[in-house]
Amino acid sequence: MRASPSPADRAVRNAVQLAHVKQLWYFLGAVLVFFTFVRLIRWAWSKLSLPYQQQVQVNENGDKEKNIDPQLTSSLLRRTSLSFSTAFRIAFFRWSIPIGPGASASITELTFILIYIAANFVWLLVDTRDLAAFMYQDRAALIATSQLPLIVALAGKNNLISWLTGVGHEKLNVLHRAAARTIFIFLWIHAMTRVVSGLPTQFDFSHDFMRAGAVGLVALTLAAILSIRPLRHVAFEFFLVAHIVLILIFLVAGYYHAKGINAGDYVWPALVVWAFDRTLRLGRLVWNNKMWSRDYSGDALVELISEDTIRLTMSRRITWTPGQHAYVILPTISNLPFEAHPFTIASIPESGKQCSVVFLIRGRSGFTQRLRQHAIKDHGNRVPAFLDGPYGCPPDLTAYTTCILIAGGSGISYTLPLLLNLVRENARGGSSAVRRVVFVWAVRDAVHLKWISTTLMQALSMATSSLVVEPRIYITGQSFPIPEVPELHERSSLSSIEKDDMTTMQLPVYSALKLTHGRPSIKKLLNEEISSSLGPVSVDVAGPSALAASIRRTLRTDLASPTAVLKGSQPVTLHVETFGMVKK
Repeated sequence: MRASPSPADRAVRNAVQLAHVKQLWYFLGAVLVFFTFVRLIRWAWSKLSLPYQQQVQVNENGDKEKNIDPQLTSSLLRRTSLSFSTAFRIAFFRWSIPIGPGASASITELTFILIYIAANFVWLLVDTRDLAAFMYQDRAALIATSQLPLIVALAGKNNLISWLTGVGHEKLNVLHRAAARTIFIFLWIHAMTRVVSGLPTQFDFSHDFMRAGAVGLVALTLAAILSIRPLRHVAFEFFLVAHIVLILIFLVAGYYHAKGINAGDYVWPALVVWAFDRTLRLGRLVWNNKMWSRDYSGDALVELISEDTIRLTMSRRITWTPGQHAYVILPTISNLPFEAHPFTIASIPESGKQCSVVFLIRGRSGFTQRLRQHAIKDHGNRVPAFLDGPYGCPPDLTAYTTCILIAGGSGISYTLPLLLNLVRENARGGSSAVRRVVFVWAVRDAVHLKWISTTLMQALSMATSSLVVEPRIYITGQSFPIPEVPELHERSSLSSIEKDDMTTMQLPVYSALKLTHGRPSIKKLLNEEISSSLGPVSVDVAGPSALAASIRRTLRTDLASPTAVLKGSQPVTLHVETFGMVKK
């Protein structure tokens, strides 16, 4: 049996472990302050710098020529700065490393994860008298429990980290999982070092606080097992409910365990953070859906617009930024009445008006499959619906000269509102610097054109002469040929098409839409647009992971490389819509 540490040793240990917990939080706080400061600098720079705009002049023949403002002509210093910025984006955002079956992480994600894990282990193991277990066994528990508010905040829809850094909650989720698995390891270090210490008082379950600790650790272990990617994907709805229940058990049991040794103050702040997020969500839910008003519509229109695509439309007096998402609750469709599922809002808001909040949902499995079956059974039916949101921090595209919007399948629900907003901002004569928008949509079945063509045609008709919008639609399914319809070659003829005529035609209106049978050549498309752009280029992508990976590979070479930017090519920023860490 090993000798118990002396009172002097325990006093030194207690002082050191408390100091290390504080030092770790000082480090994490400094990181948060740094990225908040970076965001403020970027915001100030965007407000103070002149927009990169084109001037349109008329030459001697009466033709229009486009020139760059001579004050904005690129200098060698500016090109060098842009080249370094491009190299940074490529290294940290466009390179990814496989981390498991069907999963990969960008260099940025891995950097954050590894720095976080390393910091925790450094403050755990330094000053431990040659790794004496009694020096770090309780320190592991204190460090782990001190991180609980951070982990809960990273999982919350409303959190201080997103507000300060501008990174949406859905993109912080990868850090939430990494931090949670780190404290899972730390708590097991705490438990196992007590077991192997050989002292009978170290593992005495006759005390309530020890039993509470065991219950909490079992609950956390079950939650960690269920969060493994393959298990999470097989039964996501079960995982979601079980995760919430198990984590609540862990937090409550962990509080009683820590309280028994006067360390409860490390746990209860996590419960406060969780309650704060839930209170805000409940308040937003009540406000968005005007639950106190009997005259307010609390339902949603469900329409099956293709074999596997559902359009869900709600009428709400809310506002949002194009590209944001919201959580939808459909009590009569869900297994549980309080299930909330996130979907990107596929429409744009109208200022000061009750807006149509539209979602394009692909019926796959679970909730979306049940919604599809309901739409098949009763197309055009209305169901009780509640809306929580909006959430997310989509990019502001008005500072770019050329915007390339690329979507695959249901990813159009993200790129379509970006297109509509750019056209509207241009028509209003705002400060948008965008002069060209290329809208690319790859879809398997041509039948989808029936519901998208009218919206695209209306957007084209709104565009002014200063904005060029080029829609390119790719039909990728082999058994679905492009339908033949008469084409209208003059944009002016769009105004003569009445809305009723557009909706009652047997086939949709395809004028001004470039239809291609096959998959798009991403490399050719991007190189052509980058080479012809007169200013910064934004590439926004939503869809299958293979599509995003292809675009990342292309934007690491050719005209988007640091060498090309140094020689005069325009800088390119990549935004990928994904529920993971932000990727650029």
